Amino acid sequence: MKIPLLTGCLTIILVSKSAALATEDNVSAKTFAGRNQKLDRQQAALYIVYRDKEPLAKLISPNQTKLDLNKVVDVMADKLDDLQSKTGHGAPWTWQEIDAAYLPQPERKASFSPRWNKVEGVTTAKNFKNDGIAGSLGPFRLRKTTDDLSKPLSDAAGATVGYSYDRLLNGNGAWNSQGVLNYPITWAHQYGAGKSLELQVGPAVEWNLAETQEAGKKDVQELSFNIPTTAYYSPGRQKMTGTYEENIAAAGRTISSALLVFQAKPYFQTDFSFQDEIYGASASAEFVGGVFGSRLYIGGFQNLGLSGLQYQLRLIPKLDYSVTERGGPYTDRKPGDDWFRLGGTFSLDLRLGGESFNPLDFGVSYSLLQTLSGSGGYSSLFKTHVTWWITENIGPSVEYTKGETPVADKPIDLLALTLELKY
Repeated sequence: MKIPLLTGCLTIILVSKSAALATEDNVSAKTFAGRNQKLDRQQAALYIVYRDKEPLAKLISPNQTKLDLNKVVDVMADKLDDLQSKTGHGAPWTWQEIDAAYLPQPERKASFSPRWNKVEGVTTAKNFKNDGIAGSLGPFRLRKTTDDLSKPLSDAAGATVGYSYDRLLNGNGAWNSQGVLNYPITWAHQYGAGKSLELQVGPAVEWNLAETQEAGKKDVQELSFNIPTTAYYSPGRQKMTGTYEENIAAAGRTISSALLVFQAKPYFQTDFSFQDEIYGASASAEFVGGVFGSRLYIGGFQNLGLSGLQYQLRLIPKLDYSVTERGGPYTDRKPGDDWFRLGGTFSLDLRLGGESFNPLDFGVSYSLLQTLSGSGGYSSLFKTHVTWWITENIGPSVEYTKGETPVADKPIDLLALTLELKY
């Protein structure tokens, strides 16, 4: 019996690519990557089908003439979970890390990843499934702020440690550091074609330190213990699983993908000697996708049409309530004051290099909070930075910060040379 000609992706991926690469023993995952050089779950599933020579009967019924990519993902679900375990994260994956996870047979005995980078639930995610609900424990994440916890590793800012000069003070400079360490617990459920909900909750420790460089002045010291809870909702505009990272990956091919990200964060803020006591809760929202169906994309990196140049716009409205139980030397707030504030953060990042070489990032952000009740008044914080990523986890950075720190309301005017670290 003659098999009918398959259309769409079956023709393009399984026929054209197979013919072009039939003479190769080992096909790189790069062949199946999108324009952003990454593979989402559908692309990775197709690569696995080709790599493992899966029979066509698994993917289509006898009366089908078109390949359903969602069915391919379902059939390859176990192998995609295996890929996630090997790489330590979900989609999207770079083609380099997929190739490293599945080396040609003679080379697979050698591992490019140390054992400490393979501990489930600690340095890699420990995945579980139960009645259609998928989830994971960990791994630990190191980022700059809780706003960066909703971003994939490649797009997020990392914790910093370095040497700073505060223009408001006399002296020769001092050490500074800012970051957040978080342990996420994740649940995700698919409701239909692309419609999904993912919940992520876990404890976090956040810090901001800028030592004084002038006698008689106090450091900037902020130590926060919080529990960020994040919900990712995909309304189903595209046939994808709907997680944040997969929507970002899809953005390299279409502007119509969309994601809503909500975060709530109860917190206790103090200093490193536990003298200040500020209790509060904040909430934020972010839209990821094309604005009103236009080509303007917010929430993730997008190509500018120039070779290797990308941009990222983020707009995050915020609500914040806090009350000062006890003041101290590291805050300008007074005992008993309570603030209810409305504001947000706007940021623009430009990236030169993308996947072609170690990227160079330039970014600016502006955060503002206006008090609706209480004595807080108006506060704002301006930041700009230039970072060169030597690897995906580490890069030197120059950054400038001016304004007031959001919760402790400490004035700052800081130029810093730092090392940025993220995981």
